[in-house]
Parts: sequence; C-alpha cells; structure tokens
Amino acid sequence: MSRKIWEEYTDNSLITKEMYRAENDADHEDAFISNLKFGTAGIRGKIGLGPNRLNRYTVERFALGLAQSMNEHGQDVVVIGYDIRHLSREFSETIAAVLVKNGVKVYLSEGYITTPELSFFTRSHEADFGIMITASHNPPEYNGIKVYGSDGAQITDVPADELSRKINAIDDFFTIGSVDFDDALAEGRVEHIDYGHYENYQQKVKDLHGQIPESDLKVVFSSLHGTALPLTQYLLEALGFNNLTLVDKECEADSDFTHVTSANPEDTDAFTGARAIGEDKNADLLIATDPDADRIGIEVLHDGEYVHLNGNQLGAILLYNRLKNTEFEKTPVVVKSVVTSDLSKKIAEKFGAEIIEVLTGFKYIGQVALELEEDAERKFAFGYEESYGYLFSDFVRDKDAIQIVPAIVKLASSLKNDDVTLVDYLNGIYDEFGRRMEKMISHKFEGIQGREKISEIMDQFRRNTPTEIEGRKVICVEDFHYGDRRLASGEMEAIDLPKADVIKIHFEDGWIALRPSGTEPKIKLYVSLDTNHINEEAKIINDMVFGV
Repeated sequence: MSRKIWEEYTDNSLITKEMYRAENDADHEDAFISNLKFGTAGIRGKIGLGPNRLNRYTVERFALGLAQSMNEHGQDVVVIGYDIRHLSREFSETIAAVLVKNGVKVYLSEGYITTPELSFFTRSHEADFGIMITASHNPPEYNGIKVYGSDGAQITDVPADELSRKINAIDDFFTIGSVDFDDALAEGRVEHIDYGHYENYQQKVKDLHGQIPESDLKVVFSSLHGTALPLTQYLLEALGFNNLTLVDKECEADSDFTHVTSANPEDTDAFTGARAIGEDKNADLLIATDPDADRIGIEVLHDGEYVHLNGNQLGAILLYNRLKNTEFEKTPVVVKSVVTSDLSKKIAEKFGAEIIEVLTGFKYIGQVALELEEDAERKFAFGYEESYGYLFSDFVRDKDAIQIVPAIVKLASSLKNDDVTLVDYLNGIYDEFGRRMEKMISHKFEGIQGREKISEIMDQFRRNTPTEIEGRKVICVEDFHYGDRRLASGEMEAIDLPKADVIKIHFEDGWIALRPSGTEPKIKLYVSLDTNHINEEAKIINDMVFGV
C-alpha cells in the first residue's frame, strides 16, 4: 500500500501530522519498506505513520489477527495492561475495541502497571491471552506489544507463528471494525481489573520473602521514569524496610524519560542520578528498574566506590542466596539461557539443584516453569538471564523486578549487620567456585541497511568459524540456527532446543557467543572466560569478530 494512501489516513492514525513531518527521509523510507512483523518477542518498533510503525492501523491489524485466531480455537478472554510510554493507553484501548467487536471479553488495567503484574493477572483471570503494551527499556520513540499465553508466559514459537500468519494475511489496514471503547466499558464488555487481583500479587511477593531484618542499610531507588512505583516502595515498607530514598525526578512516570540518559539498568549511565544521591547520603546500595519493571540492576558501595554488577554477577548472588536459604520439598530446578554464565552450574551442583538451559528469551524459562507445575519430584527454584532478568517464584511467568527488589534488600540488610557488602558476598562465591568473568558488547545497526549488515555478519561468522581465538583452541561450536553441535574431532551432535540465530564457541576455559537482538537493531557478542582481564580480552575478540 502506497505512502500516499497512508498519508490520507493520518488524522485517525493516533500519529499527529507534526510527528510525521518531524521525521527525516530515512525514517519515512523505513516506515514504508515492509509491514511491522510479529516475532517471537511480539511486536516492537517505532511509533509513526506507515505499515512498519506502531499506529492505530497496525495495532488494529494485530488485534484482528489475534481475535481471528481466538475465534478459531474457541477462546474469548484477554487481559490487557500498559506502561507509561507514548500512546500505550491509546493502543490498549484500540486493541480492546477490536477484540470486543469480535466477541472477546477484555479485562483492562485502569492505569499503568508493570509487566510482571500483567503476567500474574493473565493467570489470575484464567484468561486465554494477556497483552502488555510496552517497549521495556527501548528509547522513548518506541513502543511494543507483548503477548502472553494462559500460563502467564510470553507465547512460544508455535503459537507465535500461528498468530503471525493470521496478522500477515490481513491486507487492508483501514477497514478493520471496532466498537466504541467507552460504550464497551459502560456495557461491561470491557472491565477494569478488580483491585483484588493487585492485592493478591502483592501478597504473593510478601509471602515469598517475609520480613526484612533491621539494619542501618541505606538504599537509593530509581524507577527510571517507569512503572515500579509506588508498588516497590509499598512492598519494602510492608516488609519492614523504611530507609529508602527515591531519585525523585526519575521516579515520575514520564514517556520522554526526561531526566535519565538511559532507561536500561544494564547501563552505568542509568545510575547517574542515583549515584549522586548515594554519594551525598553515603548509601550502601543503588537499585534501578527499567520502565516496565521486569529488569533490575544494582550498584554497591564497596571500599568507598560504587561497583556496578553485571547481570551474571547479580544472578550468581541471587541464585546462591536462593538455594542456600530456601528449603525445597522437591528437587530445585534452575533455568538459565545459553548465553548466561556457567557459574550457575557449579552453584546448582553444590546445593543439589538441577539446571536446565534454554534459548534466550524469558518465555522459554516460563515454559519450563509450566512443565514443572505438575512434576511430583522437581520444583522451579530460580530462572535468569544475563540481561538483568530474574524470577524467584513462578506465580509470575516472566522476569519480575518487583519480586527481586525485596530479595536484594533483605540479603544486603542481613549482610550489613556483619559489615559485609554484596561485592564481598560475590567474591566469596568466586573464592568457592572460581572466577568466571563476562562481558557483553553490542553493535547497533539501524534501518534496512542495518538489518542486512547484521545478517551479513552472522553469515560470515557461520561460514568462517575459527578453530582458535587468541591462543584458545576451539573445542566445540554450537549453531542453534541449524540445531547442531560440532566437536573439534569433527563429530556432530544434535541440540535439543528450538532453532535460533545464535552461534556459541566453546574453549576449555569459557566461551563466546554471537546473536542478533530480538527487540533492538543490535548484534550482541557475549564473552565468558576464566580471566582477570575480561575487558582487554573481550575487546580483542570483538575486534576480530567485527573486523575492527
């Protein structure tokens, strides 16, 4: 469909003419080059006019595809939540209006909520699907649609492929029928989520952790303009912790992320505001959650400086603490992604836990949690990814920063009474199991040419896989795209996981992996080695892989 036709529909698109005119030629070219794709991570893209952007028409197209799929399977209940981003509320109401037109009952959050709450509410309503309008920590010009199954986890490959086919079969963006949202709400065909569901989620978090021990621990918290407040502060106070200082400007819900240079707690820049307040108050711990409150990062005051822990390091702390201080009636099961540190395997072995590896994407961790639900001998104990996503308890089936904040504060408060920091705790883990260091380096490639460049890099690396890297002999190459594991001897083994565009190269003392991001125009290099010089070695490997 031509750009000219789309421009004729600007007035009803939710995109203003001023927004459209402010875009440059490259933006316009990308906006009309293809249709916005529904992938394994749902839909994520820039807000704007055109079939490759999020607007009223592309959102209605998604909703109709979902409704058609639901009608075929006799499904009729959806829960919808939304975050603080531009047009999140409008997109949620647009989806609801199309679903109701097609006979689906909708439960909708009355205001913004966190992603883990949406996962929980999908289960507590016994809904067929849940929908979260969010783009997580992407820049302000982005938004997205995450789709959850009845189990509360993001849908996996088979249902995602089916939904994608339904959406792609819809050619006409501009004649999709819907009801008046306000009428549907007044008639009860759309209902706001009852507050009892919120209370049930909060009680689950409180029951999971119990009271936080008294100490003089000082914590600074930032929601990075997102959804984590006031919920996080309420839960900490309910568990007995009151020494929390907020980064006030960053804790205001703000679609433009006005007062942060990064809304991603992976980045040290995201802690600039918290660090300034922490230094002023001599705070022991800085915590930041991303805008939809599924990811969490921390910095720890240690030897007079704030130390930023990466996702693997925080994961090791949480895992060790979880297994050490929890009595499980069944064999505990730990689930991690294939690009997450293998230190977890040593920790799990110490405490008699089973460990399961899955592809990147928390939906695969949620899938394991579902499979363990009826298992008589095993129980889900912990799931995590190196990208700062963690889950203690499976009453939520996605990463959940809200249930992790009290776990961190409780451990830090207990350690504070012994004059021990979380960095000391991590060093104790290293002393026990060995020091495995990790580094992730990402390269951004925007637009059409960027997507082609990422594919080219992956193809070249796949065709020319090295046998030795910086003196380390390659002992095994795993190509998840083809589902095979090639040993140095030439022997081939099958990988029992779904196909994914990931290549992982193993050495005696670690591994590297290369994969495109599923949610951003980036390609990521993961380096995990037994070394004290991870930054230097990772740079050398990066330069080799990317031809710098």
